[in-house]
Amino acid sequence: MGSENLSVAMNQGVRVGAVCDVYQPHLERAGALARRQGNTPKEVQDFREILADRSIDFVMIATPDHWHPYMMVEACKAGKDVYVEKPACVVVEEGQKMVAAARKYNRVVQAGTWQRSGDHFQQACEMVRTGALGKVAMCKTWMYQNMPQAGIGNPPESKPPAGLDWNMWLGPAPQRQFQPNRFGVYPNAYSYFRFFWDYAGGILTDSGIHMIDTAHMALGDPMPGGIAASAVSCGSRTIARRPTR
Repeated sequence: MGSENLSVAMNQGVRVGAVCDVYQPHLERAGALARRQGNTPKEVQDFREILADRSIDFVMIATPDHWHPYMMVEACKAGKDVYVEKPACVVVEEGQKMVAAARKYNRVVQAGTWQRSGDHFQQACEMVRTGALGKVAMCKTWMYQNMPQAGIGNPPESKPPAGLDWNMWLGPAPQRQFQPNRFGVYPNAYSYFRFFWDYAGGILTDSGIHMIDTAHMALGDPMPGGIAASAVSCGSRTIARRPTR
């Protein structure tokens, strides 16, 4: 996603002053991508070097989810505007601190819910707002993936691949030995780190957020009045349901 955002930003005339990644192959790929369009970026593995660079006006954060809040708040403190990928955070309390930081330091902050920019989504939302569909009494969204029955497996813990700063990748998450699925950032594969609560909230907060966000946009961005969570245990018909306010 970072590479995709980088390409789109450069097509809009953005000058790239630096690229950052804790995995050397990805860092080199980003640097090469920027240079192909005439930029001469610094290549660094520690994002704090970018925040300390006063020549940089804004940053784009496309890390695993668990890093989003800290990086975004620190960027605001450093006087940078921010584009932070969705989901903005892993837990609600982090999001509240992010909003507070943006307002305290008077920064421009945008979340990566880019489907709002799609013409077809905007047209659909306009149909709802103008009443073309009548009064909306219920709206349902969903996200699913037809994954192999074998799942993602459970590879053993091992040494990190060459060029990866695993401790920096973990950052604010609990200390863990490297395990391929916890890293899970491989070509032609879903980002497996999203299946671990330490770093993310699964498919729902990764792709599902786009579906939920579009419904919010169509209905005027209302805040939820209540939340209900359901779970079905494997091999059991027991369903747990707990509403909260």
